[in-house]
Order: sequence, then structure tokens, then C-alpha cells
Amino acid sequence: MGKFTALSLAGLLSVAAFGPALAADLLPPPPMVEAPVLAPSMDTSGWYLRGDVGIGVNQVDKLRSTFDAVDLAGNPYSPPVLQRIATSMGDSGVIDFGVGYQINNWFRADATIGYHSAFAYKTGFAYPAAGCGLGGTNIYCVDFYNAQVSTLHGLINGYVDLGTWYGVTPYVGAGVGLANVKMKGLTDVGNGFGVAADSTKLNFAWALMGGMSFNVSERLKMDMGYRYLNMGSFTSNGIICSNTTGCAQEKHSFDLASHDFRLGFRYMLGDASAGPIMTSAPAFGRPGPLVRKY
Repeated sequence: MGKFTALSLAGLLSVAAFGPALAADLLPPPPMVEAPVLAPSMDTSGWYLRGDVGIGVNQVDKLRSTFDAVDLAGNPYSPPVLQRIATSMGDSGVIDFGVGYQINNWFRADATIGYHSAFAYKTGFAYPAAGCGLGGTNIYCVDFYNAQVSTLHGLINGYVDLGTWYGVTPYVGAGVGLANVKMKGLTDVGNGFGVAADSTKLNFAWALMGGMSFNVSERLKMDMGYRYLNMGSFTSNGIICSNTTGCAQEKHSFDLASHDFRLGFRYMLGDASAGPIMTSAPAFGRPGPLVRKY
């Protein structure tokens, strides 16, 4: 019994002697690692250049003629009857260039100069007149018309960018400006032949737009969009008849618009603006995490 007590006492003395040394060999708890700080994003602003190409699906509304149906002697029928037939309009190639300013992440504006290439204007009118077909009265004559119509336009546009997700920014916009519509080579083939001098008209124009842009790089954005462009009303010069009497010097008039589908690029000038970045640097005056060397 005395021997067991002595051994127990010796063990306790050993633990008491070596305990502080063992505790000194243990590593302190690791420091707390703070989550990376998301630096606040800055508003993007500055000048940019833009260019777009695409296809314009032309829309001709309220197409009408000033032609009063007459017979070959120049005597009008009363009342004249005029019916439009076989109308078709071709598409245009579209190109736009411009310069703009990104006001902030939500608003931007630009001024553009654009061109709609000449499209094929084709239509026909039927009217009652003597001398057509087998002759007699109330026999319908048919005239067919061909021309080329092109437009040069300048617009001032404003856009609202609706936020950016994964580098994609949807937007809506509107624009106002001027459109110079030109009709070239208007001819009339039917009961005789006629031709009109080329004509141009400067109109008020307006546009509505929508689409989305993609971040290609810090400076370059690709743009895919739709634009409805209204180019106003137009009236041709009078058609001069070449081989009939009593020529009415017919004129054509219509409202012109285009549904444009465009692909373009915008290049930011000046300093490139980076978006939100991940950083472990101190933010808002808060010190970074303490790092201990072991």
C-alpha cells in the first residue's frame, strides 16, 4: 500500500513538472480569415464610337395615286375607279455610324448618320378606260410602275440600359431626326409608257429601339438590336406620258417606314472602366486580417 501511494505521488509530480513544457509546444489557434471584399462599382461614363450594319424590311403604307382615269382622248370617266394591284417592296441594306456619350451605367445618348440602300418599288393600278383589251367602255387598263427608293437619315438617340447580367445588358431607346427620301427611275408601263424625273424629300423621322449589348472587352461592346424607323411621307414627281394624249402626269405618294435588324459595335474612348472586382485590400478604412508567422 505504501509502495502504490509513492508511485502515484511520483506520477503527479511528473505531470506538474512537464505540463507547462507540453502546453508551450501547442500552436495557437489560427487567425480568422475574412471573406474577400467586393469593391464598390463605379459609374461608367465617357465618349464612344459606334457602327452598325443590318437589313431593313421596308414598309409602305397609304400608297395612292393622283391619277384620274382617262380615255385615250383625255376624257375622264365619272366617277373614276382606281384599284391598286400586285404591290411588292424589296428590302434594304442598312449601315449606321455615330458618336455617343455614356452618361452613367443607366443612360447614354448618341448621334448617328445612316443609309438605307435603294429597294425595288413595284406596284400596279387598274382603271376603267376605253381602248384597253378588246375595246369598249368600262374595260380595265392596267399600268405597272417600277422605281428605286433609298434614304439617308440622321438621328439623335437616347437609351436606357436596364442592368447587366453576366456581361449582357438589355436596353430600350428612342430617336428623332431627319430623313432624306429619294425616288429614282420611276417608270409607268401599260397603256402607253411614262417616266418621272427623280425626286427627293426631306422629312421628320423618328425611331424606337430595343436590344442587348455584350461585353467583348473592357472597351468593346457588341450590340444586337431592332429598330422601327419612320421616315415620313413621300410624293413622286409627275409621270410624263410618251405616247398618249391627255396625260394626267400621275404622281405616287406613300408613307415609308422600315423594320431594321442590326448588328454593331461600340468602342469606349478614354480610360477603360472596370466593373466590380474581388479584392482582399482594406475597404472603408477597416484593417485587413492579422497574419501570423509560425
